[in-house]
Amino acid sequence: MQQRNHTLDTIRGISVAMMFVFHLIFDLNYFKFTEIPLFSNIFYILWRYLIVSLFLIAVGVSLVYAYRNNFILIKFFRRLLILSLACIFVSLGSYVVFPDSWIYFGILHMILVGSIVAIFFIRLPNLSAFIALLIFALQYIEQPEISFLFATISTYLPKSTVDFYPLFPWLAMILIGISLGHSKSFNRINIRIKIFSFLGRNALILYLTHQIILFNTVWLVYYIVTTS
Repeated sequence: MQQRNHTLDTIRGISVAMMFVFHLIFDLNYFKFTEIPLFSNIFYILWRYLIVSLFLIAVGVSLVYAYRNNFILIKFFRRLLILSLACIFVSLGSYVVFPDSWIYFGILHMILVGSIVAIFFIRLPNLSAFIALLIFALQYIEQPEISFLFATISTYLPKSTVDFYPLFPWLAMILIGISLGHSKSFNRINIRIKIFSFLGRNALILYLTHQIILFNTVWLVYYIVTTS
């Protein structure tokens, strides 16, 4: 049985903590408390990429730990079912709050589809790393549209969305995680920071609930300030 790697929990927990801060700033901007350029300033753009990259790398590592030595189909289907329900929750919730820019393929949708693709590479770390590098390289070459999602239902999707992470190039991060999960050097590291480890172990439920708390808290403050 794979011994729990606290480093993985810590990395995931750090990304969760940074996500909290990022979304708090987003909410403060939304209610005009601040005007921080989250989507135009290079620092904040790179920060967002770092958060997402850590999440997806952790997905790849966790797939290796969970399924490399003992792939149980029903266990994997259970994982996909939980992620699917979470994706539906996020899409419906975002549609209620942002009907013109709801989330149809956010980070959880990316993790769901990416996991289905990546599961075929969990025992192929070298190939995973090569394909990841190839995906990055192809970003600099003009490519035809290969996404069936946008080709078939683009007319039904909003023109903008508050959270969008397409399969390419973000699948590369999951594949890097697979390669890392096989690395002896990585597996010898065992860093445990309790608060981040806790956040990492509960990443999914925290992801699904944190914006409900943050957004409504900021809204409540906004309501009190504007009506007092």
